Amino acid sequence: MPIASPTDPGTSLRGRQSGSTAIEYALLFLPFFALFYAIVSYGFVFMLMQTFSSAAEGGARAALAVDPTAYSDSDDYINNGVTVQVRQQVARQLDWLPPAVKSHVLGEGNQQVAVSYDANVLTVVVGYQDYTANPVVPFLNLPFIGAVPKVPARLVGTATARL
Repeated sequence: MPIASPTDPGTSLRGRQSGSTAIEYALLFLPFFALFYAIVSYGFVFMLMQTFSSAAEGGARAALAVDPTAYSDSDDYINNGVTVQVRQQVARQLDWLPPAVKSHVLGEGNQQVAVSYDANVLTVVVGYQDYTANPVVPFLNLPFIGAVPKVPARLVGTATARL
């Protein structure tokens, strides 16, 4: 059987390019997958940071509802009234998080929610410490691109309120 030349009218263009689609797919899949994964990963990280900011703001608002006249002194007011109320409110707002993430953010008895009081200003800090060591969405190491997503090591939301 004679071999058809590329200029033969009986030889189709499709027959001569049978592997080109697979090669093009292989070359384009990695960048498009990396882009899609980065969008989803960064979106989730931004959602966590926004959630932490909202929880910190809710905790600061909850502190305003604590009556200072119900406590014997200002230390008792801050330690047994404000701090407890703030941590309970933050825990309520973060209740939707998966248990592993929630325990990492709140800690045992909500002790990782930082509440500080200085010069009549209450500061509430809610954060995910060392996100790079314990990520919610795993990192991908892609050739020529590197680790995806590139996020800060600490995801934090902060709020202040004047008491």
